[in-house]
Amino acid sequence: MKDPVTGKDIIIIGSGIGGLSTGILLLLLGYRVTIVEKNRKPGGLMRSYLRRGVDCPVGVHYVGALGPNEPLGKMFRILGISVEDLFYPMGSAGVVDRYLFDDFVFDLPLGIDAYERNLRQACPAEGAALDILMKSLREISGRMMESSFFLNQSDPFQNIDFLRPMGELLDDLQVSARLRALLAVPCQLIGVELDDCPVIFHHMVAAGYLFSSWRLKDGGGRMADAFAQRFTALGGELILNSAVRKINLSSRKVTGISLEAGGELFADAVVAAIHPKTMLGLLDQGALRNSLRERILTLEETKGVIAVQAAVDAAAHGELDYNIYRLNHDEHGGIANGIFYQIRNSNVSETNLLSIIARSLYRDWSRWENTVSGRRDADYEEKKLAIARDLLKKAEEVFGPLKNAEILDVFTPLTLRDYVNCPEGSCYGVLRSTRQLLKVASLNNLSVEGLCLAGQNAVAPGVMGSILGSFGAVRQLIGARRFNGELSRLL
Repeated sequence: MKDPVTGKDIIIIGSGIGGLSTGILLLLLGYRVTIVEKNRKPGGLMRSYLRRGVDCPVGVHYVGALGPNEPLGKMFRILGISVEDLFYPMGSAGVVDRYLFDDFVFDLPLGIDAYERNLRQACPAEGAALDILMKSLREISGRMMESSFFLNQSDPFQNIDFLRPMGELLDDLQVSARLRALLAVPCQLIGVELDDCPVIFHHMVAAGYLFSSWRLKDGGGRMADAFAQRFTALGGELILNSAVRKINLSSRKVTGISLEAGGELFADAVVAAIHPKTMLGLLDQGALRNSLRERILTLEETKGVIAVQAAVDAAAHGELDYNIYRLNHDEHGGIANGIFYQIRNSNVSETNLLSIIARSLYRDWSRWENTVSGRRDADYEEKKLAIARDLLKKAEEVFGPLKNAEILDVFTPLTLRDYVNCPEGSCYGVLRSTRQLLKVASLNNLSVEGLCLAGQNAVAPGVMGSILGSFGAVRQLIGARRFNGELSRLL
């Protein structure tokens, strides 16, 4: 989509954080907006769920850069969402993440200066390499604080060195296996291998958590409801439990959508806040150029995960103000896999929640690929539980014997696939690798008038990327000139 939309009626498909953020921004700018969601409740991966009374997170375990003058905090302020109502800051003891390797422990602190000190203490012989790495980290983090981060989203890409793979940069600097392993962890967070992760993505993820790190106060349900309530309070219409069958076009221009249950909704533009491959399935075969269609079909996904939610005795296992990553690295510093742990207070007396996340490939579950959640056989359930029991056993190597541990829930890539229509059930969707940068960037220029994507952004992953993608979608819809003027006023 190259030209601004001329009408005022916008339909958004999908009520995840990308769809709701786009809707809120458009309503603030005077548009009439309807969001259509296939699930019974809005929120997508924001939304948590209850198991035996315990609130279990799905996609939001902790968030970076929510401070009032930090990138995500500024975006929340523009949207009219209160950070203080939903989140509380982590790192009261100066630690956000603790990396447990076989041969050493590293604490990720708050603040870039503290991070540099910890890196230099852990790798005292790496001074020259760290000089270069910290300079680029500070440059990118500085750009993230500027208005151009919102107004001109291609700005961070002006330095071509930031687009090269992080692993290639570390090869050139001849860093040790230890430093390489430490710097690989931000890549683990977004599911991109170090050797294929653009420097800019690595630094943006690291900087986000170094600015400040936050956890949800009352779970993802409250966060999802806060976004949905803000949207409806501004006059938006939210249609739930209603899947979209087709995006309707006339002469390569959007006219609206057709619903699975029957009926049509008319619109001047449609924002697909869903996976690009899912959007493709809603269009006629010839709606997009063949080259663009092929690029979308061949997009690689980030690796999937398996997540275990377990209740543990609160007296024996108190809430930790930081997260733990159990990691192993090879002789070159590569991390083949890692396990994420979080212990936090639950809403059930005498019980805390232990969340465990580990890598799980989509192909590992291929036997059940053509089944749907809630209708899978006993073998599937047993495989899930066997992996969960093994992960709990590994957790005891970190926390000691887990008192009164009880598995509440286990979700796999198939669970996420069915919930948010991500073809391979990935938490982060499209793989934002150096090999795919141009493919992903091309998603911001669909060849249909009045159609654009949100929630899949070429600049950043996670919560920040999804909301930044919403800003990018609105920029396409209303035009760069008006967008820059409106955002400058709001900032």
